[in-house]
Amino acid sequence: MAIALKTYFQKIADPKDIASASAVSFTINHIAAVFLPFLLGIVWLTSPSLVFIIGASIGFLSLVLSFLVPLDPKQGFETTIKYKKAELENI
Repeated sequence: MAIALKTYFQKIADPKDIASASAVSFTINHIAAVFLPFLLGIVWLTSPSLVFIIGASIGFLSLVLSFLVPLDPKQGFETTIKYKKAELENI
């Protein structure tokens, strides 16, 4: 996933912004990697099956959000939402 994010970001970002944005991305991922297991550990104490439901939900949400990534990303059109909006404006 980290390789995919880095490759995608290099296609859409201004080269001078890559270092700072990568640092922010790493920090956000680290925070999630620390707090998510902690919170799910607390949930585990009450309902172990709920942990798996939450995990499956996160995986499904990731799958759905992956469809927002265009096949040919470029600056100004980072998601398929902008592609659709631009197409509607041209009509």
